[in-house]
Amino acid sequence: MDLAHAPPRYPGHDYRGDGEIVTVRVAGEVVGHLSRKDWTAVGWLPRPDLSEDADTVRVMVQDILRDFARDGRPLVDAWAEVLNHTQHDAPVTAPLDGLAG
Repeated sequence: MDLAHAPPRYPGHDYRGDGEIVTVRVAGEVVGHLSRKDWTAVGWLPRPDLSEDADTVRVMVQDILRDFARDGRPLVDAWAEVLNHTQHDAPVTAPLDGLAG
């Protein structure tokens, strides 16, 4: 079976080594972790069992990443859009190894 359609997306990274990590929140609840290695790959790991408000933010982040990739916009633009529209902690550079579980 050939894959006829796959939604557009940015390349994912391998969760090894250091990267930039942003914890996305809503009203203090952690929605998930947005991460990147350079500007070549991105990761979005939402938490399970989110409240209704947090789930809305989860979908918003996913939509921004998908829509910007579909439109051929650079990852740096999608990253900025997510940060402009969400509550989040300051970005930190840290090992990505522990994020993927």
